[in-house]
Amino acid sequence: MLDKKLIKKNFEKSIETYFDNAIVQKKTAQKLIELLPCKKFDKILEIGCYSGILTDLINKNIDFKSYLALDIVDCEKYIKKINPKIDFKIEDVENFKTEEKYDLIIANASLQWSNDFISTIKKLRSFLSQKGILAFSVFEKNNLFEIKNAFSVSLNYPEIDDIKRILPNCKTEIQKEELKFSSSIEILRHLKLTGVNSILKNKLSYKEIKQGLKILEKQYKNTLTYYPLLVIYNH
Repeated sequence: MLDKKLIKKNFEKSIETYFDNAIVQKKTAQKLIELLPCKKFDKILEIGCYSGILTDLINKNIDFKSYLALDIVDCEKYIKKINPKIDFKIEDVENFKTEEKYDLIIANASLQWSNDFISTIKKLRSFLSQKGILAFSVFEKNNLFEIKNAFSVSLNYPEIDDIKRILPNCKTEIQKEELKFSSSIEILRHLKLTGVNSILKNKLSYKEIKQGLKILEKQYKNTLTYYPLLVIYNH
């Protein structure tokens, strides 16, 4: 089980540094907008809006009548700065309930933090209107394999076959993004500045950290590899 309190705490700490360091997440947000089959929706629900990278792109590129953004972190001032008409609610998507039906449900690099990804996707699908669209980016199972091999930690990333079973006929696209760093310490700093250090959920000993840093430097040449998985589903 993921430690949601730890995840919330780490993302609260990185909210001011996220935008400048979330290189991959900014690319996937832009790609999600490009992949949408239309650019006009009556009701939008965004999951995991955080500091508003995707929110801002939606606001600039999509026509909408109502818009609700959710996040476990209090991001209201960031969202209202983008557009005061966007509603914000502090909520974990796994606890979120509604009788509303949405024409677009969208999430960028957030759903992988669900304890039960499959149940979360099924629930979001049930919130779609008759011709609604579910669009999201998560990360594929090989994501950040360098961190997994160096420190023996990783999120339980969703399998693309499982997604296709839940969302038949969905369109999927896997990308690969390599980030180069000047040192192994800078890799850990990058994870901290983007809140992703929550994958290091257990406190590592000095020896484990030193050994992991050595692996990142010697074996992986101070490189991190992201594998974004983008999904578009028409209900």
